[in-house]
Amino acid sequence: MQKKKFWDDFKKFVSRGNVVDLAVALVVGAAFNKIVSQLVDSFINPLISILIGGLSLEDWKYVIKEAVIEDGVVLEAEVAFTFGIFLQTVIDFLIIALTVFIIVRLYNRLKGHLEEEGKRIYEELNPELVEQKRKEEEEKKKKEEEAQKKLEAEKKAEEERKKELERLQKEKEEAQLAFFKEQSALLHEIRDSLNKK
Repeated sequence: MQKKKFWDDFKKFVSRGNVVDLAVALVVGAAFNKIVSQLVDSFINPLISILIGGLSLEDWKYVIKEAVIEDGVVLEAEVAFTFGIFLQTVIDFLIIALTVFIIVRLYNRLKGHLEEEGKRIYEELNPELVEQKRKEEEEKKKKEEEAQKKLEAEKKAEEERKKELERLQKEKEEAQLAFFKEQSALLHEIRDSLNKK
């Protein structure tokens, strides 16, 4: 049972569009990498070689320790920084990055142009649907505006109600304070009259 479920899940995973797209991208990317490498080897490296006096980029290196050779036999290998190979790899990367950037930019422009053209053709072929959609959008916008106004009105009413409650509370406190003052004055009068007797 678990084995069948595993294979079912695997089939679903493999049949997903993004997995297939990724596989295609990897294959095309590998082929494209070969093209770029060949371009660098066949055209760019010879031009650089001419500019720097006949040396190949791969020959650029800084020797730390010379090789020890005796009777044509290498006893100790040469130790060197081969920065020429690194530069060639950087050039490969820059060409790939530039090419991908140009392709993506062209694709986005073409896609935007096709979308606009498709929208224009659709509007020409379906004027009734376009008009209906425009009316629906206007109605939706109107409802949203009404809902926003209603919300603002409710908020304003809530603020006014809150202010009214605060005013009533203040009046109540002032009335209680006046009442206590009157009671206090009355008690003083009673006390004073009792003291006189």
